[in-house]
Amino acid sequence: MNEYALIEATRVFKRAVPLMVKYKVPTTPHYFSLWYAYCAGTHPALNRAVDAIVKKGEFCTVKQCDDFIETYLLDDATKELDTFRQKVQDLAAGLGSSMDTTMSNTEEFQDILNSSVTKLEDVKNRELQGNESKKITHDLLQGSQDLLAATEQYQLHVKAQRTEIDQLKQQLEDYRKQATHDALTGCLNRRAFDIALAEHVSNNNGVCLIMVDIDHFKLFNDEFGHQMGDSVLKIVANKLEQNMQEVATVYRFGGEEFSVLVTDVSIKGAWLIAEKTRKALERLSVTDKRSGQKINSITASFGIAALEAGEESASLLARADALLYKAKENGRNRVMPGFR
Repeated sequence: MNEYALIEATRVFKRAVPLMVKYKVPTTPHYFSLWYAYCAGTHPALNRAVDAIVKKGEFCTVKQCDDFIETYLLDDATKELDTFRQKVQDLAAGLGSSMDTTMSNTEEFQDILNSSVTKLEDVKNRELQGNESKKITHDLLQGSQDLLAATEQYQLHVKAQRTEIDQLKQQLEDYRKQATHDALTGCLNRRAFDIALAEHVSNNNGVCLIMVDIDHFKLFNDEFGHQMGDSVLKIVANKLEQNMQEVATVYRFGGEEFSVLVTDVSIKGAWLIAEKTRKALERLSVTDKRSGQKINSITASFGIAALEAGEESASLLARADALLYKAKENGRNRVMPGFR
């Protein structure tokens, strides 16, 4: 990075971080990328969307930040994928060129070999004249050397490109994970949830939706700070996945809210899974390493709805969300299933 670029990056950084603190946005790399883009002015449409909220005197919520990233910054990931695809195409072209060279040398050697075999067949009938024997030997030796050199070059090329292919495969996996996973918790993200739910709805699968919201999460942030809040989110996400990974898929829906899709189970079965998880969350505790303060009570509320025949995603989400808020109204730390 040249001196000017470094100065510019520092300037943007000094603007972005105070804004994140001001609007109470978690200062994680995931959200920093959004506010860095905003302060750098690289995405005018993003700036207009953020400014529209700020002018109303509102804070940018974590969910709004997630929506902004999905709406305005995913194009960057698309460009990276396009670059990746071009690298793969170039790699294949280079490998094909090397293979063509080796094939050409192989075909030439085959011609030499066929010609030499024909001539050697004549040995049965007559003695070779003059330097004919030396000529055959020379042609065979030269052809063998050319083929060997081409083969060795091809093997070196393949080895080098295999290494590059491994690197590109890892890069592709990183891009895929960035597109489908939440940076903070490691869970699948809202985008992945929307895709999965749409597929279940399209196929009319038997699926239950569990909406999970951490109780009193704002108090954790206000009393202990956002870093402690982030720790709570990560620990809760980990506990959800531990308890549900064999029977369900966990997604970070946004903010302190998670969504869970359970397939091939009745709503009663989903309720049993949620109740077991709720009790596991009750036993969690988190300690702030800086202050030594401990959170001994982490609870969550759950709302469960089963997909009905012909129902749309929005309707299922609305029903599960309503049940979640009913659990909140009834005292929190409880599971509210939508039995019918």
